[in-house]
Amino acid sequence: MRRVAIFALGLLVALAASKLPRAQVNNKASIINSKHDFRAGSSAQVRSANSNNACIFCHTPHNSAPANYLWNHTLSTRDFPTYSSSTMQSTVTGILPQDVSKLCLSCHDGTIALGDTVNDGAISFVQGDNYTLPASSSSNLAGDQTFANDHPFGFVPRVGPETVNPGVSDAVRLDRSGKLQCTSCHDPHKEDADPTTRKFLVKNNQASALCLTCHQKIGWDGSAHSLPPDLTEDVRYTQTQGAHTGYTGVRNNGCESCHRPHAPQVAQRLIKNMEENVCFQCHDASVANRNIKTEFVGKTYTHPVMLTPSSHDAAENPNSAAHPMPETSSGTLRHAECMDCHNSHQATTAAAQPPLASGALTGAQGQSAANSFLPAVANEYEVCFKCHGDSANKPQLLDSSTAGVGYGRNPQRQFNAGNLNAFNTRMEFTQGLSFHPVTRPRNLSTVEVPSLRTNIIGAGGAPITGRPLSSGSQIYCTDCHNNDSGRNLGTSSIGASGPHGSNLPHLLERANTLEPAPAVSGGGNGTAYSPANYALCDKCHDVANSVLADRSFTRHSSHVRTDGAACSTCHDAHSSSTPMLMNFDRSVVAANSLGVLQFTRSSPGHGTCSLRCHGTDHNNLAY
Repeated sequence: MRRVAIFALGLLVALAASKLPRAQVNNKASIINSKHDFRAGSSAQVRSANSNNACIFCHTPHNSAPANYLWNHTLSTRDFPTYSSSTMQSTVTGILPQDVSKLCLSCHDGTIALGDTVNDGAISFVQGDNYTLPASSSSNLAGDQTFANDHPFGFVPRVGPETVNPGVSDAVRLDRSGKLQCTSCHDPHKEDADPTTRKFLVKNNQASALCLTCHQKIGWDGSAHSLPPDLTEDVRYTQTQGAHTGYTGVRNNGCESCHRPHAPQVAQRLIKNMEENVCFQCHDASVANRNIKTEFVGKTYTHPVMLTPSSHDAAENPNSAAHPMPETSSGTLRHAECMDCHNSHQATTAAAQPPLASGALTGAQGQSAANSFLPAVANEYEVCFKCHGDSANKPQLLDSSTAGVGYGRNPQRQFNAGNLNAFNTRMEFTQGLSFHPVTRPRNLSTVEVPSLRTNIIGAGGAPITGRPLSSGSQIYCTDCHNNDSGRNLGTSSIGASGPHGSNLPHLLERANTLEPAPAVSGGGNGTAYSPANYALCDKCHDVANSVLADRSFTRHSSHVRTDGAACSTCHDAHSSSTPMLMNFDRSVVAANSLGVLQFTRSSPGHGTCSLRCHGTDHNNLAY
């Protein structure tokens, strides 16, 4: 008894003089019956076969290892690869002998038996002699022969815009060298400072309070993922959705809804699963009400998220001159991932008016209308321009009929056939003479555009609340490219909105049927008229009461009803170098017998056409 008391006193003095935080020194008695209590009489599952001294597995008053804290456990000599990331700002090296983390790893790298001590020899365990933590154990940090998928330790954190050092009164502490060690987050003597996780944390980590001590992500407070969910979502979020903390609810799990500090599936940025699967753990309607996953796996046309799993790199530069992408054996991989459009730390549920980005896009990187990189977008179209603008590896085929294969037929436009910028949407909207008002308003009068509605209408014909139209209005890319069965239709649907997927070509939310291309351009019989074929244009333009009433063009009705012409046969939905979005589809419209293909507008509703279409020649035909 006297020997144990002297040992305990000596150990307390040694620890008091050490680099351990004072709270951890005072917690030494809390080790009893914790997972670190290896006494034979302990309630821990892993324990020794006959030793009943709780301290000797780590400490000894005499003949200790050449390390601090009167260390008694044999030290590991193994070095494993350490964490690295393209976004890592600090320098992480291997663990040094003077790092206190070295002591923790004498058990937790799985190479040394738990009972292998310096002064007391080999101590047998119930699990067997020379028992080491198995590779499958979550406590074996190097079970996969690496620390690359563990939160880095034994390094000096670099303070930056989103990283700070813990406060002087915080339970999280850096060591005297300013390094973050295992003991910065873990108190090896006290298991239940966080009684839910019981992982020897230095403080309660509900809502990621421990993580947020150092990681202060811009926009996190007030984001959709940091706010308390409704009760339904809180109940739905269980361990089956990947919660490994013991907490339920996205708010309570905080960072660890998506990240794991140890042994995640994706090492960089410690993402617990492949990127889209992290999102789908909630956004498959099992937690969040909107089922995003079904859009990607159940629709005919989708952004190729499922084809390029976890290809997004937070450090990639979407600059138009050089858009680096991960290399594959077949060349440079073009990708579209959840994080290409969304910033999970900043996204909110806030609504917005065109052209401003909605809360779902808050904090996303983008490309401006002037082709400059934006670390955070202000407008929705700036997200789209990352890929649909000057992106260097965007498919730009001289034969525009084959570009974008898999998303529907592309009209072969009169003014961009063979143009390498034919599919540069940024240039279309910023340089066209006529254009849909995505990046800037048209400021056209009702005389020039008599078909313009006063309000966008839903699929059933009722005005959509909060979406008035006028000459100075702007619209979103997603007013046309959106879910064909989502709540964006203004109906009772609760489907997810956004251009994730659609059963209509080019990810359109409503039908805009293209006229079938005849065997020989200039021929053909058009397509039978149906109001449903013009649903997308009818959303903003009154097709029945204005377009087909010939209010803007005296022969609209005959072209549409009799000849079977589609809007796209004559008009380019993005922009044109001529008035009124006139840009003929060369797969349908050909030059006339004199070799002329030309539209001339003299005044609103009047002009001339020279072309051949549906087997008929027009030669300077006036309207």
